[in-house]
Amino acid sequence: MDIERRQETERAVLALKGRFDAHQVPRFKAQVEPVEHPLQLDLTHVNFIDSTALAALINLYKKAREAGHSFSIRGLQDPVRVILEITGLYHILPIEETV
Repeated sequence: MDIERRQETERAVLALKGRFDAHQVPRFKAQVEPVEHPLQLDLTHVNFIDSTALAALINLYKKAREAGHSFSIRGLQDPVRVILEITGLYHILPIEETV
């Protein structure tokens, strides 16, 4: 998985590309922790996510809230959206719909 970090006006954006699975989670965590800024994950180019990656998203969301920063996800591909819907996380994690 490739991870591109860029700064937008009010937040850091991490654009992920590829499979987001257990093999990628340690590298992902190294890129995002500690949460020191408002953060958005762009998953436009992620077409697979496993349970370990879901746990990493939940933990990141909690850490961002504890640090007083906003956290959101955008650019869900259908396979990822379905997983978030099935697990109920679609209604828990802050998701920005893109048109």
